[in-house]
Amino acid sequence: MPQATLKIKSNEALVTLSEQYPKTEFNVLGAWPTDGKLRVLVETSTIELPSLKEALSAIPTLTDVEIRHSTAERILFEVSTPTPPPHGAMADSGVVPSFPLRLENGWFVGDITASREQLSAFRDELDAGGIEYHLVQISGIDGAGDALTNRQQEVVELAVEHGYYDSPRRCTLSDLADRLDVNKSVVSRILQRAERYIITAYCSSC
Repeated sequence: MPQATLKIKSNEALVTLSEQYPKTEFNVLGAWPTDGKLRVLVETSTIELPSLKEALSAIPTLTDVEIRHSTAERILFEVSTPTPPPHGAMADSGVVPSFPLRLENGWFVGDITASREQLSAFRDELDAGGIEYHLVQISGIDGAGDALTNRQQEVVELAVEHGYYDSPRRCTLSDLADRLDVNKSVVSRILQRAERYIITAYCSSC
């Protein structure tokens, strides 16, 4: 079954914490609903405990903070937070995330494994909610790599890297053409052929 790696940004309270420490990685080890909120277990390092406690207390939507474990190298804590929109989008589309999720500079990064219909429904939910996300990669699509020529593989990887398939789109066909030093119509034809192979392999793997 296909697996997608996504970067998702929301207005969730932990994002605020992450943006205060943009060079620090937070690992969300688990999350479960309780009392109308979402209870989240988080692991981090490189932050001193007093500074972390101060930062957590300054975010009013983070409540019921509990420090579960603390050493010089690792802090494990739990917090309650309002249910973020991406979590609702996952529930509505039947997608279950694979923990841990990384939280880096305000972006949740993680893998989801789902059917073609579920992944499509999840992206529709994200688009409908105006939730910013980037598709990092899709794997587990048997035969897709073998079907692509080296040139198609190069162009597809460049398109993914520079956000051509993101929502909102971060580059255009013209941008890709400039980077490849070719005409825009050439890039369009290469991507169309590559996408046909990928979509066919994707559907076959579901």
